[in-house]
Amino acid sequence: MSMFELSSWTFSQEEQFSFVTITGEDAETFLQGMLTQDVKKLPGNRAAWAAACNHQGRVAASSLIFRIPNGFGMLLPLSIAQAEVDRLNKFVLRSKVELSLRPDAITYFCSPDAKAVDIPCPALPRNPMDVYVGQSVITVRLPSNDAQGMHGKFIAIGQIPDNMMGSYNAKNRLARSLMEEGIALIEKPESLEWLPQALNLDLIGAIAANKGCYTGQEIVSKTQNLGKVKRRMFLGICKEVENPDAGKEIFVENEPMGRIIQSDGEHFLFVLNYEYMDSELFLESKPVKILPLPYEVTVPSSVLA
Repeated sequence: MSMFELSSWTFSQEEQFSFVTITGEDAETFLQGMLTQDVKKLPGNRAAWAAACNHQGRVAASSLIFRIPNGFGMLLPLSIAQAEVDRLNKFVLRSKVELSLRPDAITYFCSPDAKAVDIPCPALPRNPMDVYVGQSVITVRLPSNDAQGMHGKFIAIGQIPDNMMGSYNAKNRLARSLMEEGIALIEKPESLEWLPQALNLDLIGAIAANKGCYTGQEIVSKTQNLGKVKRRMFLGICKEVENPDAGKEIFVENEPMGRIIQSDGEHFLFVLNYEYMDSELFLESKPVKILPLPYEVTVPSSVLA
């Protein structure tokens, strides 16, 4: 029985994301020294969030990463993918590693129907962040904790099997879905602007505390452990401002204390000085409302000490 006999699905063609592969004999060792995530401990059936930083601990790119045959796959925004491949290639040196920007189709699909989502199907992972790697398609089940009532959200990279695929009835829905989960895969204008903690990457398991050295690790660790987390990311809405753009500042008492980093034209992710999270916030003199995220936005206990 096709899963489409049980419920209607939304299929979104994603043109704003890219698939990058990192393969070769030294791929794991190379990424272990470049990413905040502990890729050596990443199981073959699991995906994880990760960031690559510069030596000052600033996030160059954030991604979804998982294992593929002979290496790893990463999902990145289109605007930053080629630049990040070029940047990482500068560190390859004599390592047996090949980075490639792939042309594979990327599809985001979701359903509110629990029966449809839970139908037995090897290419439909059962748990959030589970991964299926097949010959023609890779499927990742995303977190689905938002208030939209979606029982399951998925990303497919490659050719979806015919018995799983419906007609595209949407376009570029993935970015908003990630925003609602409090996940920022940053675009090129935000590259090298923020420490990982400002993007809540430590709150979604993207920073491995005891993995050892990686580029930017000293700054990231000091920020986490010595009470230096000053900014956090929030989901907001400003009903009186149409199409709020990334880069717009958020004000507290006429002083800029935050900045929008991603927007879907209605909701937006913004980075704010943490001490002002309970203050009245404004965008273009209009009130901003902070919306709940599926995780609690806190700072490390060292900040509060």
